Amino acid sequence: MLNWFKKTNKVYSADVAGTDTVIAVKRRQTLLNAALQSGLNWPHRCKVGSCGTCRCVLASGKIKPQIDFGYVLSPEQIKEGYILACQSELASDITVKLNQEISL
Repeated sequence: MLNWFKKTNKVYSADVAGTDTVIAVKRRQTLLNAALQSGLNWPHRCKVGSCGTCRCVLASGKIKPQIDFGYVLSPEQIKEGYILACQSELASDITVKLNQEISL
């Protein structure tokens, strides 16, 4: 039972490259929701993976996508490492790159 408790309380970190920003992301929480909860003004519109506004580049680490990104991102963007923050749960600590500025 103790192992189950540890697994459900797992927290990963998401380092936003080029900034001093590190976001704590809980298990089963999306990168976008964690960013917004931490007070970041992360670019987004729909929060359901249909607009692509929250896209960022996964520079390192692993995520668990909630949907197939191919519905929103082009094959070129996927090859370049783009992910949708609103549909990405962390599977390790990660580093992401944003094309837009974020603010607190």
